[in-house]
Amino acid sequence: MDWVYRGFETSLIGLALCLGLAACLTLGTERTPTGTLSVTLPMLTVTAPAP
Repeated sequence: MDWVYRGFETSLIGLALCLGLAACLTLGTERTPTGTLSVTLPMLTVTAPAP
């Protein structure tokens, strides 16, 4: 049963590393225009045109 938990932890560590690498690679991307509404959560960003 220990191998199940070890595999689960390993997969979570791998996912965290991939997400961190993706976040580092997107640091220099262009920002959204000023006429849009943007909601940012720790793991999710939603952008829509302002009403």
